[in-house]
Amino acid sequence: MNSETTNETTESERIVERAREVIPGGAQTGLRAQAYDTGEVAFERSKGATLTTVDGDEYTDYHLGFGPIILGHGYEAVDEAARNAIDDGVLYGTGTAPLEVEVAERLVDLLPSIEQVNFCNSGSEATYHAIRLARAYTGNDKILKFEGCYHGWHDYVDVSVYPPEDGLGEGHPESEGMLPAAVENTLVAPFNDGEAVEEIFREHGDDLAAVILEPVPHSVGCLLPRQEFLETVRDVTADADVPLIFDEVITGFRHSPHGAQGEFGVTPDLTCVAKALGNGYPVAAVGGREDLLSQAGGDNKSGVVISGTYSGNLPGLAAARETIDTIVAEDVQGHVSDLGDEYRAGLRDLLADHGIDGRVIGHRSIFSVQFGVTGEPENYEDILGLDEERFHEFAAGMRNRGHFFTPNPYKRHHLSFAHDEENLAAYLDAADDVFGNL
Repeated sequence: MNSETTNETTESERIVERAREVIPGGAQTGLRAQAYDTGEVAFERSKGATLTTVDGDEYTDYHLGFGPIILGHGYEAVDEAARNAIDDGVLYGTGTAPLEVEVAERLVDLLPSIEQVNFCNSGSEATYHAIRLARAYTGNDKILKFEGCYHGWHDYVDVSVYPPEDGLGEGHPESEGMLPAAVENTLVAPFNDGEAVEEIFREHGDDLAAVILEPVPHSVGCLLPRQEFLETVRDVTADADVPLIFDEVITGFRHSPHGAQGEFGVTPDLTCVAKALGNGYPVAAVGGREDLLSQAGGDNKSGVVISGTYSGNLPGLAAARETIDTIVAEDVQGHVSDLGDEYRAGLRDLLADHGIDGRVIGHRSIFSVQFGVTGEPENYEDILGLDEERFHEFAAGMRNRGHFFTPNPYKRHHLSFAHDEENLAAYLDAADDVFGNL
């Protein structure tokens, strides 16, 4: 299928070798470098649902940049909007541009929690800003997060995303070099455990600045929330006047134009969106209650500094406006959700046909195959024990047959508006073949 099956050195291999001389690990993050677990690869083009390497090899893309590509690579209306914005200037960096108002108004209209908006460039920036706003509002330091939830790479929240089994229930830093005080001020609880949340509030309620969670945690594949859990978290935080932050960096505009908060009917105080907001362009936002956002007013007397030279850049905002409008007009979520149901059903049938111990989990446009574990996971502990080696074999086999996704067993597949029934049939045929050889 591709050039790595030959004995010759490929152009991808040569580029990655050069990259390792000047870039740590040969890629911009360790997670991106995981693509090399199934062979060195360097991409140079993307269009629709297809990635093309420098060697001319084509793959159907289920990685989609960790999820931002909701419409498909190179969606012409979005790219044209960004190009047109460039004609008027990439960045003003002062005052207000009409695009800022237009996109902010769309977020206010679509997401139930949002009354005002600050733009930034990444999900990590958005969660950082949200926590700062919450700490200023409460005057407290501690935050509560949930095991298996990822809210960015900064010290505030890079805790207990993938803790070892003997580290459950306590703050586990995910990186060396993190500030101990940040870790100490981050409390953790199991996802879907409302009683644990209530207990933490009884013990630490006077010290809590915020509760932050992914309403549907996807950094471990997929954990579907119990409705009563979300409602308990909402009730407890409201009673204590502690801001509830929904990290909708993945779920917002991928699962619904109204976010998971609209889907599950639970409204937080602050919301972080990014990824699918701009179909791959660097744009993100933190929004929420007016009294929380107004702390970051521009009169330099409001107390909270939210800044960023590139925040509100015009190409990103133009891409966001066009992406949002397309999502709403074309019922993008209906297409990708129906297709996701078909992928999950087909994979479950194949696992059963081949007698393979495993499960297929996911929600709407996201799915994940996990080997060596069964049952619907409800928290991070239910993810522990999955067969990582078998997943690596599966990822390598699928890549050799033209289907690309990150070979990380804890991550996920994404679908876009560009994926179709033909992609589905090809994927399931390939999976049938790979399962037969595992």
